[in-house]
Amino acid sequence: MHGNLGEVNATAPIGPPEILASLGVSFRLHEHPDVTSPVEVCAALGVPLDQTVKTLAFVTPEDRLLLAALPGHARLRYGALARAAGIRRGDLSPADAGRLARAGMQPGGVCPVSADQAAVVVFDGTVSNLGRVHCGSGRPDSSIEIEAAELTAAVPGATTASIADLPADEPT
Repeated sequence: MHGNLGEVNATAPIGPPEILASLGVSFRLHEHPDVTSPVEVCAALGVPLDQTVKTLAFVTPEDRLLLAALPGHARLRYGALARAAGIRRGDLSPADAGRLARAGMQPGGVCPVSADQAAVVVFDGTVSNLGRVHCGSGRPDSSIEIEAAELTAAVPGATTASIADLPADEPT
């Protein structure tokens, strides 16, 4: 039984901080209590919601991971995400903890930078202009502080599309 556990540990993918470090990207890792919602992350870090990038994780019918990165205070436009990813809206299913683990992440810490080379990543078009932001680190007990433009550049195969609805008082 412990042999299987050893195999799982031996093949566990690396997380977003290790990937960013291997790319030479400048970032800071902030530890905090386990949190899962963007509001909890902001409270733990003392940063406003509009200085965060939340990443929502889905799986396609082919079991491909689909990561949608958008401003923390925005709402996801599911239809726009599906179109950007080339799938039907009805084919979007939330990724479970097991699927996230295969990409080096845990619920509450999802990041657009992933160990899953086959992942489809879609950034909202506003993300790269957000300046310095906080995003998931792959774990619910830490967050990454990074320039948004460097975050998007760290995922060269990503798509950029208008997938977010920003609050009404937000300039476009």
